[in-house]
Amino acid sequence: MAHLTKILKHSLHALFPNFCVTCQTHIKSNYALCEHCLNDLRLFDLSKHANLLHRPDICDAFPDCHFDHLIACAWYEAPMKQWLKQLKFSDKQYYKIALQQVIYLQLQHAKAVNESWPDEFIIMPLHNKRFIKRGYNQVSQTWLPVLKAMNLVVTEPLVKQKATIAQSSLSKAKRIKNMRNAFMCQANLQGKSVAIIDDVMTSGATLNAATDELKKAGAKHVWAMLTCLTPLGEP
Repeated sequence: MAHLTKILKHSLHALFPNFCVTCQTHIKSNYALCEHCLNDLRLFDLSKHANLLHRPDICDAFPDCHFDHLIACAWYEAPMKQWLKQLKFSDKQYYKIALQQVIYLQLQHAKAVNESWPDEFIIMPLHNKRFIKRGYNQVSQTWLPVLKAMNLVVTEPLVKQKATIAQSSLSKAKRIKNMRNAFMCQANLQGKSVAIIDDVMTSGATLNAATDELKKAGAKHVWAMLTCLTPLGEP
């Protein structure tokens, strides 16, 4: 993780110097998780399923995916659930480093076991109103430094043109309706393989809407890359 170390070293020391965010043990590294706590996380084994759409329980939980390939770090459960909530709603920056450490690890595994790899990586955009209100895009905060550390091509062809209602309060059917015409792609992606990146997938409505626009723009293969998965508990 040498590349990640260089990018995160200074911010980590300033925000949460040399202590594991889970067990608070002193660690002699530039990361936010000690080796024991990192190994304790229930991460998806990408060596068994390079494409998580081929994992039976995930296929059953998300049967209507429009994208072609799925990579994710873990289920949406403790402690990553708390880290994402604290970062998204309270801007607790020290959890960002822990999430980046996990994302980097899983992306390295994914790249090693997949024969192909996306040409471009696209972070899920926020509508301008949401971005101004929150002041940041939490997906960009966690993923962008990792993508840069791996020298991956990050582009911004996708625009959130519709100010949608927060998905968390909606049923699956209403989520799909809410995301209709939500995105617009401003680039020609003809023949390209692209990855759309988000923090959590619940129903898949947001990712499907983004995928549809990317394919309309010519993308031949769309990957979805997520920090966590959590199936919606209703039809």
